[in-house]
Amino acid sequence: MPHIENNTLEIVLLCGAAAVLLGLGYRIGRLIGSVSASKKLAQKEQDLFTAQKGFKNLYEQELASVRAENEQVRQQMEAMNKRVDEYRKKAAGYGGLFTSGGKRADAMYALLLENESLEEALYAQNEKLRQERTDSLKEQLRATGYRRVLMSQLLNDERIKDYVREILSDEKRLPGKSDDHAADRPALPPAEARTE
Repeated sequence: MPHIENNTLEIVLLCGAAAVLLGLGYRIGRLIGSVSASKKLAQKEQDLFTAQKGFKNLYEQELASVRAENEQVRQQMEAMNKRVDEYRKKAAGYGGLFTSGGKRADAMYALLLENESLEEALYAQNEKLRQERTDSLKEQLRATGYRRVLMSQLLNDERIKDYVREILSDEKRLPGKSDDHAADRPALPPAEARTE
């Protein structure tokens, strides 16, 4: 190594070179750290997006089934209302036959009064069922939200991810063609689909 006759100047130059190397090392370290952090962040965003997409599909399926049930209940209610109107029309037609009085007329009017009380009871029952259905739908939506949050927390847990990676990497644990019950279990997607 070449030496300068002035030791102080040599020390100053060596300190300057060391400072430049330290600064360069710091910059390179920050660059490598930011690249690895952005990769980790992108992976976590991808995992979260996949989980949210699954939860959205589940939520939409449950919402569609609830809407279908609601439509079915509405159609049943309309059919019952039509039947009540038909009975009312029939009763009005029969009422004209019994205008002369007597036991038949009294029986007919008693039936009409009973029909009105049955109609009121039916209406009250329909209102009660509608309220119960509304409460049930709200409870199902609330439970779906809780399940969504729970599943999101579970899928973002590193222990679960590590366990799934371990299972997928261990070929002995995966069902094979020699397995007796292989036909009973659904097949796993190809490795490319599992990594997406």
